[in-house]
Amino acid sequence: MKFEMLPYSCRMKAALAVSLVCLGFLPRLPAQDPAAGDPPRQARGRVAHMVYTSMPEGVENPVKVMTGTDVVSLELSKRMASEPVKIPADGILRIVRPVAAPADPAKPAFLTLAQAVVPEGIDKALIILIPMPKKPGSDLVFRTEIQDLAAFKGGDFLCLNLTNLNVQVEMGKEKLILKPGEKRIFEAPVLAQPANVPTRYSFFQPVEKKWKMLSASTIVLQPTRREICIFSWDTSLERIDYHGITFPVTP
Repeated sequence: MKFEMLPYSCRMKAALAVSLVCLGFLPRLPAQDPAAGDPPRQARGRVAHMVYTSMPEGVENPVKVMTGTDVVSLELSKRMASEPVKIPADGILRIVRPVAAPADPAKPAFLTLAQAVVPEGIDKALIILIPMPKKPGSDLVFRTEIQDLAAFKGGDFLCLNLTNLNVQVEMGKEKLILKPGEKRIFEAPVLAQPANVPTRYSFFQPVEKKWKMLSASTIVLQPTRREICIFSWDTSLERIDYHGITFPVTP
């Protein structure tokens, strides 16, 4: 009997059966392979964003992030926070690099380039990746700072001092002195609209024993975004450098 002569309901069932058989022969896309690193899906529940202060040589971007048993690809930026990734039950997030396993090359092993443990009670986190010198017996190239986003609201200004000098941040009438390695938040007042705030960055010169200005300007605090300022040491120019990171507030 010809296909066209079958009753309509039978033709529909036959077409569905053929479709299912054909689908069974489709090749599996590389992105579906957990080892290849699926792109991050819309994360639910506890989530973390990532940002780096500078990228170590040889680290590919997008990076591979291991969350539980899943591995996803994540694009990192120096100026903007990444898309969210899910925080697994144990709170451990790793940036990994796949390497061929000698026993079974088809199943790659992973080297851990960075590891962050998000404490219980933090539902939304920002993980700041900071390059670190390699240590014998370790593959780590980043150390991590974890910021609870519940304590970092719209309009706030987070400052991180990665230098060996004291840094002073003046915002309006407020002053923050950051010791080497210290992280502080300038808590903005409740903002209904953008606000202009005069700022000045200085560092303490230990030889001259006085504060020296790095920069002075006026910034705009926005209720819809958070700002981060990273102070670091430029080894080539032997001076303090700084750069900003913008982190929008999710509605």
